[in-house]
Amino acid sequence: MSDAWYSKTNETIIPGNPDRIRAWWDPLQYLNVAKYLKVFNEYPRDFNPRVHGPYCPWRYYGKRDLHLADVKIADVPAWIARRDKTPMGVYQASVRTFWKFYRAYLDNKKPNLIWYTQIFAVASLINFIFFAMPDRKQYKWAKYH
Repeated sequence: MSDAWYSKTNETIIPGNPDRIRAWWDPLQYLNVAKYLKVFNEYPRDFNPRVHGPYCPWRYYGKRDLHLADVKIADVPAWIARRDKTPMGVYQASVRTFWKFYRAYLDNKKPNLIWYTQIFAVASLINFIFFAMPDRKQYKWAKYH
């Protein structure tokens, strides 16, 4: 019996294999999109497998800092200045947030409807801020009518 399609020895599923697509022109061969997206597929700079063990996508491997709830009001600008505001830092923070949400609400034995509720609440807030509030400017409270 031959190797299964998901086997590592199956050469037909390797990207860049010229026999993969039986076409006269293969756009993936010329564009090489993987070269440009390689940055998004790397581990964080501070991750060390010998120190941290297996990689967890929801864990921050940088220097520990205070949580926002523990920061005093006077120290909030300094706390914001210490955040990584580069595009890669924002991307990694959004990926960590997604995986924390996924682990907390979707990846359990008995998932409930709280994640639907949270998504609905955020969508309603965005709808109110961007669509409903501008239409209500004519209903401002005024001293004289």
